Amino acid sequence: MRAAAALPVLLAPSIVLAAEASWLVSSPDGRNTVTFALSLDGALSYRVTRSGEEVLGRSPLGFRREDRSFTNGLSLASAGEPRAVDERYTLPHGRRRERRHQARERTLTFRGRGAAQLELVARAADDGIAFRFRFPESDRARKTVVAETTGFRVPAGSTAWMLPHHEPFQYGPAYEDFFQEVPAGTRSPRPAGWSFPALFRVGRHWALVTEAAVDGSYCGSHLAAEAPGGLYRLRFPDQGEGARVGAVNPVSTLPWTMPWRVVLLGDGPGTFLESTLVADLNPPSVVQDTSWIEPGRAAWSWWSESDSPRHAERLDAFTDLAAEMGWEYALVDANWNEMRSGTIERVVAHAKGKGVGLLFWYNSGGPHNDVTEQPRDRMHERSRRRAEFARLRDWGVRGIKVDFWHSDKQDMMRYYRELLEDSAEYQLLTNFHGCTLPRGWERTYPHLVTMEAVFGAEQYKFAEAYPQKAAWHNTVLPFTRNAVGAMDYTPVTFSDAKYPHRTTNAHELALAVVFESGLLHLADGAEAYRALPPEPKEFLKQVSAAWDETRALVAEPGRRVVVARREKGVWYVGGIDGRADPTTVAVDLSFLGPGAWTMQLIQDGDGDRSFKSVSRGVTAGERVEVALRGRGGFVMRIAPGGPGGGR
Repeated sequence: MRAAAALPVLLAPSIVLAAEASWLVSSPDGRNTVTFALSLDGALSYRVTRSGEEVLGRSPLGFRREDRSFTNGLSLASAGEPRAVDERYTLPHGRRRERRHQARERTLTFRGRGAAQLELVARAADDGIAFRFRFPESDRARKTVVAETTGFRVPAGSTAWMLPHHEPFQYGPAYEDFFQEVPAGTRSPRPAGWSFPALFRVGRHWALVTEAAVDGSYCGSHLAAEAPGGLYRLRFPDQGEGARVGAVNPVSTLPWTMPWRVVLLGDGPGTFLESTLVADLNPPSVVQDTSWIEPGRAAWSWWSESDSPRHAERLDAFTDLAAEMGWEYALVDANWNEMRSGTIERVVAHAKGKGVGLLFWYNSGGPHNDVTEQPRDRMHERSRRRAEFARLRDWGVRGIKVDFWHSDKQDMMRYYRELLEDSAEYQLLTNFHGCTLPRGWERTYPHLVTMEAVFGAEQYKFAEAYPQKAAWHNTVLPFTRNAVGAMDYTPVTFSDAKYPHRTTNAHELALAVVFESGLLHLADGAEAYRALPPEPKEFLKQVSAAWDETRALVAEPGRRVVVARREKGVWYVGGIDGRADPTTVAVDLSFLGPGAWTMQLIQDGDGDRSFKSVSRGVTAGERVEVALRGRGGFVMRIAPGGPGGGR
């Protein structure tokens, strides 16, 4: 038995169990700990605690490579000294512009059979723990990982909010379905398993399990369908993903660094809405000049008029809306290259004259999907992609939306990254749709301003069950999908598509604040926004798409959520309820600074389609009671100064 040496004050004392050695890493505040253990037969495991209470029980770690196994027979080669991590960086969009990542990190090196080495890098921060593996040797021969045995054991009696992972089909997998609230350990309704992220309430603590920093050297993972004894194991993509293009098992030469396995931790789920840990774990930005990366609001014609991208005059109408509302962008969606009236050159010229930036849609295929929407075959082959980007740059186009990815295999992870490298060179904002889950890439590529990977407002056009579940769904997303990265839900739709809303108009308005996206695509028709009463219309002219600070004020997944976000000294508050019955929520304004403030409150009116507005002075620490209709909502804009003040 090899016992750990006494550690500096950065780490708590090692725990020595019978017949095994263990090493514990603690967060700077001492509340989050991850303990790694090596059993007598050389198998690795770990457990996670918060404030001394178990959040994840003893869970397995290891790999099977095609040439050898790292699941047992391991011995400790070295335990490096712990170090403090303290990184600062700035993002031009997201829940917080100025970011600081503080953590404790330690590297353990193990020796496997045949003297092969495996490094384990562990990091503990105040908002969670993470670990990743590395094969540190140099070898130009390609190695294949056939299985990763990492698991996450959730204690009995816990509650989970989880997303069933889709089997491969024409439009996926694309992380587009309802989350389900189930007892931890429940089998997935689909053989494909459960998607990341997975939210768990464990006693009085909360955990969000996901992954970060997946690059082109590995595949994206998710969780297996079965979780015996609450043990969720990693699962690689299905062979059928991406129309069967690409290998399931990741391949690389050595050295080879794996993605971070991440467990966000908190005493409430609001921690995850505020956390930037997933992005923090990624490499620093490779974009030196970020001055061209401008988040903003965008008008979008496709939701209300599916055929509009084929008609220049209809696209122009939404450009005009953006100009009227002061929104920075308008999105030109699928099939714009098949114009039936007017020309795309005319659309570009019209937008330039209005001072509105255009964003252009593309199909990512290629052989990995058979979706026919155009333009196709301009993105997947690099020389054609760069030629297209050069044309967009010459036109003055500001960004791209690339859709229909349908695979988490290694080849697709590499495709995402290569496209981001090229779009950065041509200074194009990038939005992925029909895509994989965010894994923090925006730190490395800050022009990646948003991603879909959500069952969003477009489902009012396609899913009959969507309106009934949407309000509940909307109160879960801030603590699950949106917690791991910007989310292009395409919110704030007041009119009805094929399947009518059951949320109130104030609920819909609040989604502009409750959800975070560096491109806020406001999805309704031009006339729907023009017809709004003055107060909500003015709110949509003022609301931001990037924030200096974010606070979770009320965090109850499936019930209600209230979020406060600050931009240039002005606070925006959004609140929604996911239940059918009327209720009241108390909003604590203690986040405000000293002095006088003016609050514009817009809430549910007497009916689901009406608003009630009030403006009055408020002060820090005041509690504002807001009455909500069933599936209702509200927004506040709180500016410094007394009534009539503000910017």
